[in-house]
Amino acid sequence: MKISTKGRYGLYFMNVLASEYGVKKRSVKSVATERGISDLYLEQIVACLKKANLVKSTRGAYGGYELNYPPDEITVLDVFQAVGENIIAIELDDKDTKNERFLWKRIRDASHDVLRHTTLHDLENQSDEFDDYMFYI
Repeated sequence: MKISTKGRYGLYFMNVLASEYGVKKRSVKSVATERGISDLYLEQIVACLKKANLVKSTRGAYGGYELNYPPDEITVLDVFQAVGENIIAIELDDKDTKNERFLWKRIRDASHDVLRHTTLHDLENQSDEFDDYMFYI
């Protein structure tokens, strides 16, 4: 499974807002600088998040972006769908057998289930148990 930079940066932006939910608003530029990415690119991603009603913005000296809902009500799937992330676990092939297609479907369903049931709150409050693991996808 591959997640594009659009999905990764969108999720990062949402995680930043979730970590400061109810405390302060953030500008796109400050988050882009913190992550070391283009603020113009992040602005395009944030526009998608705003269009999906996941974030709201306030203008002015104390303005910036904030979550439109509590972090426990926004899932990773919501974020990925908002930015147009297309999650494909395995592409089907004409030569796949019935058994292989069954397995590919189960893998797809399992990954979607994880994304659908993992909230920004879950990500913010995860433990450090994965620090020593290497992930190969």
